Amino acid sequence: MRWRAGVLVAATLLVFSSSLAQHLEWKSDFTFYGDNTEFFNPYRKGETLLGASVRTALVFPLGPRAEALAGVFGDFRSCNEESAEAVEPVLSFRWRTATSTAVMGTLITENRHGYLEPLQSTTLEITRQVEQGLQWIERRQRWQGEAYVNWQHLNTPDSREIFDYGLVVQAQPRAWLTVGGQLHGLHHGGQLYAVGAVSNNTVWAAGVRVHQRLSERLTASAAGYHLASSGKVDPFTEGPTITGQGTYLRAEAALDRVGEAFVIVWRGRDFISHEGDHHYGSIGSDGTFRSSDRRYEELGLVHRRRVADRVDVSFEARLHRVDGAFDYSYRILVRSPFAMRLGRR
Repeated sequence: MRWRAGVLVAATLLVFSSSLAQHLEWKSDFTFYGDNTEFFNPYRKGETLLGASVRTALVFPLGPRAEALAGVFGDFRSCNEESAEAVEPVLSFRWRTATSTAVMGTLITENRHGYLEPLQSTTLEITRQVEQGLQWIERRQRWQGEAYVNWQHLNTPDSREIFDYGLVVQAQPRAWLTVGGQLHGLHHGGQLYAVGAVSNNTVWAAGVRVHQRLSERLTASAAGYHLASSGKVDPFTEGPTITGQGTYLRAEAALDRVGEAFVIVWRGRDFISHEGDHHYGSIGSDGTFRSSDRRYEELGLVHRRRVADRVDVSFEARLHRVDGAFDYSYRILVRSPFAMRLGRR
């Protein structure tokens, strides 16, 4: 029933805009995905995600700097007993200047806000494509940043309030050097109803990235980050807060029109990040504390190609070395944005 209601809302908005509005824009983003993880280790379980999602919304201009978006998002998972995995509203107010963007409502969630994998897992690019809350994005010549809060669950008589928040900043003091800092927090709490434990999982990251074009088509880069974490093993129950840390190293080579090859090396101790990739942390797939010292390596290949004017395809293959044992995963994504103007001329 939820997907029928979503389609009805979208159709009503479209008919209304065609008859009354002037110079509206109708934007849609289609994503077709296949993500397979062949994991046989204590930290992550193997999973196959196959499906398609669409985000469609009307853009209402509210002046030279402001606009409102109204539409619907649907995620349709293959072989799912339900008609849709998720149907959510797309309602957003956006205010822009030459360098700033403020958002209230449905957030802009490109590339997981720019987080490293230990802070937010790449799986969220598929499983959480829509977030709701507040956001500020800044794009300057020498630096850029983003701050946001995403409400995931309200405080009810049966459960705690859940939201995550973050800050991502990077500066480029030299053409070959980028300095960055990241903060991610996950809060379980709320003041209306005291149900369950109150917990905060915070993760910080700071580091540098050097990058250089070696030839007309070849680019190389290397990055190093130090991370620190604080949180409980189980955020839903009372327990001690554990502090941890880790070192994240990544080297990458990219050849134009061919693809990218990268390697990641991680060393961590007592690191806890509930929304991060659990390959980097001390918590296992069963939610218990597995190991204090963590060693993880990853080798990956990425190929991206534009196969049509509005169709982009990407393929990723990764080899994972988890505490000495090897697993693998692969992903294919097809993205197609569409936009058209509506209303009388």
